[in-house]
Amino acid sequence: VRVFEILVGTRSNTCLTQAKERRVRFFQELEERGEAAILRALDTLSVHIQWILVAGGESMLATGGSRLLHSVTGKGSGPYAVPTGSALDATNSPAVKSLTYCLRAQFVHTQAALTSESLSAFWTALSMRLYDILVARLLQHYYVSTVGAVILSRDVEALRSVAMLAGRDHSHWDNLRELLTLYMTPPDSLRTMLVGADGDINSGKGLFGRAGRDQALVFMSRRVDYRVKTNQGMKKCQWVVDLLGDLGVYDPTDQPVNIALYSAEQSRKGSSS
Repeated sequence: VRVFEILVGTRSNTCLTQAKERRVRFFQELEERGEAAILRALDTLSVHIQWILVAGGESMLATGGSRLLHSVTGKGSGPYAVPTGSALDATNSPAVKSLTYCLRAQFVHTQAALTSESLSAFWTALSMRLYDILVARLLQHYYVSTVGAVILSRDVEALRSVAMLAGRDHSHWDNLRELLTLYMTPPDSLRTMLVGADGDINSGKGLFGRAGRDQALVFMSRRVDYRVKTNQGMKKCQWVVDLLGDLGVYDPTDQPVNIALYSAEQSRKGSSS
C-alpha cells in the first residue's frame, strides 16, 4: 500500500504501468519457480518409489522357491511368484512395508508445506505415479501365483491406503483391485470372471466390460500357469488355448505390449467413459 501511494503521488502513468507490469512478472516468476520445485519433489519421490519397489523388493526375494519355479517355468518370477504351499507369514512384502512407512512420513512434511488444494493435486499425481511404477513392473517382469496373489492384493491395499491420504480421484486403484481377482481364480472359472455369468462376450459384463478386453487379458497373462517351459521354448498352457478359443479372442500378448495403455491415466479414462 505504501509503495502504491508513492507511485500515485508521482502522478506518472508510466511509473504506474511499469510497476503493474513488474508486479505481474514477479508473481508469474514466483509461481513458475514454485511449480518447478513441486515437480522436482514429485520426480525425486518417484525415483525413490522405483528404487524401493524394484531394487529393494526384488533383492529380498525368497531364493529357494523362486529358483525352483524359474527352473520349471523358465521365467523370471518376481516377488509374487510364490510356490503353492508356501506360508503367508507376513501381511505385506518387505518392500511395500518400507515404502508405505516412508510415504506416510513424507506426507506429514508435504501437508505442512502446501495448501490443501496443492496437496490434493500433488498427492493425486504421486498416487498415479506409484500405480504406474507397480503396474509396469507387474506387466513386464512379474508373474503371479495363487499364493502370491494374496500378497499382491495386500500390497495393493496398503499402497492404495497411503495414496488416498489426500487427493480426489483414485479410481485407478479400484480397477487394479478387480483385475487382481484374475490371479486368484481357477482356470475353469475364468470365463465367468471375464465376460459374466451368461457367457456373452458382448454383454458388457465381467472384467471385459469393466476393465476392457485387452487389459483383462494382458493382466491374466501374468499368471504363473499361463505359459510353461517346453523343449520348443515357452508355450501357452492348454487351458489358455481353450479359453481364448472358446471366447473367440486373440491374445494381445502375442505382440509387444504397450505398457502406457495400462497407466493410471488410461485406467481413469476407462472408468469415466
